[in-house]
Amino acid sequence: MQRLRGFLRSVFLVDIAKGMWLTLKYTPQPAFTFQYPAERRPVSPRFRGILRLQVEPETGAQTCIVCDQCAKACPDDLISLGGHREPGQKIKILDYFDFNLSRCSFCGLCAEVCPTKPVKALIMSEEYELGSYSRETQILRIDQMYDGLPVEQYTR
Repeated sequence: MQRLRGFLRSVFLVDIAKGMWLTLKYTPQPAFTFQYPAERRPVSPRFRGILRLQVEPETGAQTCIVCDQCAKACPDDLISLGGHREPGQKIKILDYFDFNLSRCSFCGLCAEVCPTKPVKALIMSEEYELGSYSRETQILRIDQMYDGLPVEQYTR
């Protein structure tokens, strides 16, 4: 009985008919296209893009306290930062923050361990355009960590 059922399925192409029915069921849906540089594709809320440093919205002061936890948590050792303490001040002032984007795996561990509250000093942004024409531009310095990457126009 089992052999007969298998023979009839192969003769009448039941599996192919099921596959074609599934294809036809999804065919009437309209296709959508993003006109890429003009239209940006929306990202999910938990998307992890390029690292960004944040400032306090009211005062514009830096929120990074130079605790070095992000550099210690980075599994690829891509972050180096340093700062100095002003006389009479409790917090350190950030002098340099270098981040090597070319080897980043976007795990988000550096942003998770950031202890500053209520505004996190280090976040994973929603930027996903990482292309550049040289390796030197993949190393982000402190001024690029606040403002974002410059967009390079392709020329022939």
